[in-house]
Amino acid sequence: MEIFTQVLGYLAAICIPLAFLPQTIKLIRTRKTSGLSIFSYGVYQLGGLTFLVFGILRNDVPMITCQSITAFLNFIIIGIIISNTIKNQKSQIKEVTNA
Repeated sequence: MEIFTQVLGYLAAICIPLAFLPQTIKLIRTRKTSGLSIFSYGVYQLGGLTFLVFGILRNDVPMITCQSITAFLNFIIIGIIISNTIKNQKSQIKEVTNA
């Protein structure tokens, strides 16, 4: 039963970050973030980091692995959203100034 539990944990540790990978790659390539919520990704990141600390305290390697990779990918997504938001605000200011 212990082996089954470990396999299940590692399978989850692989699948969950893999779910973020296509979105992260798409955002890196296109830089299109319209429709993405910084608040939603921020709350998800807070939950993920909390789970990471929980995993560290429990010495749960699958959880630590999963949450570390997911946090890294989520930081990339949040960074791109923030970058685009700043660019859009600067562009709007420039348009108003030039009008």
